[in-house]
Parts: sequence; C-alpha cells; structure tokens
Amino acid sequence: MPDVSGIDKVFDYLVPDPLRERAWVGAKVRVNLNNRRVGGWIVALHTETARQDTSYEVDRLLPIVSVSGHGVEPELVELTRWMSETFFGSWRATLASASAPHLRARVVHSHHGATREHGVDEVSTSVRTRRSGGGGLVVVPPLGSALSVIAEMSQSGSVLAVCPTHKMATLGAASLRRKGITTAVIPEQWDAARAGVDVVIGARSAVLAPCASLSGIVVIDEHDELLHEERSPTWNAVDVARQRAQLAKVPLIVTSPVPSAESLHHFTDSVTIARTTQQWPAIEIVDLGEVPVAGSLLSSQLLAAVSNEKMSVACVLNTKGKSRLIVCRSCREVQLCPQCRSLLAQDDDVLVCLRCGDEHGAVCLTCGRTSFLVPRGGMGQLAGQIRASVGRDVVEVSGESDENLGDGSIYVGTEAVLHRVTRVDVVVFADIDRDLGAPRVTAAREVLALVTRAARVVGDRGTIIIQTRLTEHPVIAALASDEPFDALLRWCESDLQQRHVFSLPPFSQLVRVNVRAPHSVDEVPELDGIDIARHNDNVILKSTDRTALEAGIQTLRQLFGTHIAVYCDPVRY
Repeated sequence: MPDVSGIDKVFDYLVPDPLRERAWVGAKVRVNLNNRRVGGWIVALHTETARQDTSYEVDRLLPIVSVSGHGVEPELVELTRWMSETFFGSWRATLASASAPHLRARVVHSHHGATREHGVDEVSTSVRTRRSGGGGLVVVPPLGSALSVIAEMSQSGSVLAVCPTHKMATLGAASLRRKGITTAVIPEQWDAARAGVDVVIGARSAVLAPCASLSGIVVIDEHDELLHEERSPTWNAVDVARQRAQLAKVPLIVTSPVPSAESLHHFTDSVTIARTTQQWPAIEIVDLGEVPVAGSLLSSQLLAAVSNEKMSVACVLNTKGKSRLIVCRSCREVQLCPQCRSLLAQDDDVLVCLRCGDEHGAVCLTCGRTSFLVPRGGMGQLAGQIRASVGRDVVEVSGESDENLGDGSIYVGTEAVLHRVTRVDVVVFADIDRDLGAPRVTAAREVLALVTRAARVVGDRGTIIIQTRLTEHPVIAALASDEPFDALLRWCESDLQQRHVFSLPPFSQLVRVNVRAPHSVDEVPELDGIDIARHNDNVILKSTDRTALEAGIQTLRQLFGTHIAVYCDPVRY
C-alpha cells in the first residue's frame, strides 16, 4: 500500500533475497511507483506458488527498493483494513494512524511489576465481574477511580488502556507507577510497549499501539468526543477497541459515568454499576430568571464564589460573540421550539427554529408579549464584569489560548478551560442554556460530558454551579436531584429508548458527506434505502441497512469522484 494521498490501491512487488529477513507484514518500505520513489507498507506476503490470482508473470514485477523500518504491528494490519472499510475511508490513512512514531526501533527489554493483590473497592469488584463475563460496560461515577479499572485488569497480564486525552494518560501512568505497575505512555514509549509492560496507556491513537502479550483492553470515558477521529476516516476508538479485542480474543472493559447510547445498546446484557461511596460533587442549580438584572449572568452564587480569595474558580461560557439565545423581556422564558425544544432564533423579527425550519411568529410562546431580550455577552464581557465586581485578576481561556495559563485563581473561558486547569474549587457554567438548547439531538449529551469533566476538576470537596433558565429540563432535573448518579442513568436509558423510536444511532447509522465545488448538494440523487438531509455543503445519510449505505456511498463516489469527503458516524448531529 503506497503512502501517497489519493492512491488507495494495493500493488504487488518482489522481495529480493537480501531483504527477505527484514520484510515482514506491516513494515515500511520504499518502492518505485510511476517513475518515482515512494514509501509504503507491506500488507501481505505470499510465495509465488501461493499467489494464484495474478494475471501476469511474477518475473515482471519490480522489487522493493529498501526496508525503511517499523511501521504497523503485524497483528494490526488486518484491523486497519477493517477500519477503512467500516468508516468509509482509505486504508492508507488508517495504516498511517497505526504506524510507529519512528522507523528505527530502540532496544528495550520487557519490564513487569511485582504481583499485586486484588482491589477490594467497588470499582475493582465490578471489573472482576465483567472480566469473568468476557468484558462489558462498567459505570463508574466521576469521583470514582477509573485507574482502579486499569489496575485490576493488569492482574491478568498486559493491558492496553485508552483515555480521552494525553494529559489524562500521562497523569494516570504516573499514578499507576506509584502502585508498582510498569507503564508505557503512547507515543513516547512505543518501543517499551512493544517490548512488554503491565499497562500501555495513551490517548485515542493508543488503541492501535503495540502491547506485548495483550490480555485485555480498557477504554476510559467511552462517551467522550475526543475518542473520535475528526479527519476522514472518522474512526471511533471504542469501536476499534471492540474489534481489536474480538480479533485478539481478550476482554474489553469500557467505563463511563454517563454511558453513551451506543455502549448501552451494545452492552445491554453486560453492564455493571460501581456504586462507590463518593459519586458526584456538590451541584447547585441557579435559576437565571431570578437574577435581579435581566440578561445578567452575575448571580449571587457566582459572585460569592469569585469574591472568596481563598477559592479558585473556573467559569465556563461557550460563547465568544453573538448568541442565539432569545428571552422574553416580560416573563423571562427562553424561547424554545415546541417540536424539538431547540433554541429559537430571530430572523426579520420572526422566531425561527434552525433545526426544524418552522416559524413561530413574533410573540413569546409563553405569555404572548412581543418584547424580547437577546443576551449577547461572551466570555470577554463576563470576564470584564467579574473584574469590575470583585477587583480580582481574571485569566481568559479559549481553544486558541497558550497552554501556560499563567498565575490566577479565576478563569473564564470556553469549555477549553476544563481541559487546561487541573484542579479548582468551583466550576461555574455561566449559561448552560446555550449548550443545552443547541439545535442538535446530541446537545444534552454534550452538556453531560462537560459536567462530568467539571466534576473531575473540582473533586469531592468542590462545587459545580449550573446557571440556567431551563430548570425543568430532564438533564437539569437529574443533576439537581439528591441522587444525580442514579437519575442520570435513568435519563440515559430514556434517551436510548427515544432514539429507538426515531431510528437514530445506534439503531441506524449516519454518514455526513461534504460536497465540494464545482458540485453542490442539489446534485445528490435519491438513494435506495437511505434518508437524505441537505444542509449547506453537506448531506446527511441515514439508514438502518448497512448494505444500502455502502451502495449509496459507492454511487456518490462514482458521481463526484474526489469532490466529496465522507465522515462516518458524526459526533454531533
């Protein structure tokens, strides 16, 4: 398979005798292709007598020029091919994702820790139950120790652990080493992982890393969007881990405080709930409708938190500029679509649902008044208001901010702040409605993922403050309950049932197709067995029939060639 963009075809070459010992499946090589020298991977080896499907003389084949070094682990080559077919992408791209970070292997000896005793905590007990049953889903509260899952799995041999972020993997590896468990962090310690350690751990791409004597796979926070590759092919680390575990015949354990609909559906009969002593930190729900100044986000709870000089605070506001939020000036009700409960927007003074496309007139849907308030404050404005109110320094954080946040105890920013700070006393979601009412089916689950991350940041002694006008929303009601852990699990189950009614994933499959100039989405024809939705330059394909979906995408590729990009299983829809 040549490592050349746009070429997704396997070619036959001869292996010269001097290179035969170094040419193994998965190795990186150099070959002559169309009068130029390119890199590539060996994806299969055959003898002349075994290869009967050739229509040419073997003597006419070109020899490979050289063997560059390590590429993909031999046992993972078939997995990369499965990934390319499942996620409608190129095999070249998946081989590149699974390749070693350097061609020259370093000599590293196997290193394993001493034998340890089994854990007696609820998480370890739940893991043993699931491992004996061949794997499954372990629901671990955000304040429960996900590391206990990895440590318990390592009792049976080497474990491959996948985390949402590299930072989480690095901190987790350090904690495991303090317990006497040897680790290899991917990609920095690729050679140690190949040689053999107790735990191979890393972010999304670690699911394709080597792991000598693999005995089990663990995926932490399987609900997290960061486990999905954004570039085509848009593979999901959970699905890849499931396939790798099946090929290797080892158990797979996935964990989450708020399980995804896909995992709840797939692991229907193999779910264990770890009811730890500490589950969620203190959660306060603040009704923004009761804030004295209409449109203000400075509630008394927020001001009390940022005024306390002994406390560190992170304020989350996923708005930089204008907002789509429309609030009645009289009754202060958020204007939501009656059909899908998404936020309404104003278009020529008419309320419009961007998700359904329905118009709802120019009056409040609750009280009938015609005067609206449009809160437009972004994180910059909120930071300025906090500085003016309490006279303390405020650090603004966004996705473009430098990794070094500098000194400060009050942080205001987008959700990026939850990835940049390690620990604060209070996390304030200044206006959760802007995320909760987004015109997407997945909006509520996106909010739950944010709140879960916030729970990890504040820890068992911290507090999460959620400011909202939608106090009756099922997710907000669950978070406000005395037992949020159980309430959120019930919500996850109801969400799964709702998806079943509307044939949404995991009961169907979605594929987003981006159509590039000179073509347009209007040229996309009707496809048998597939529902089609057109939006801007994208087409969303939905089908409960995988075969029909494959045929439909093949038809589009024949019609548009390289002018389309296929993104399987979009994270947000």
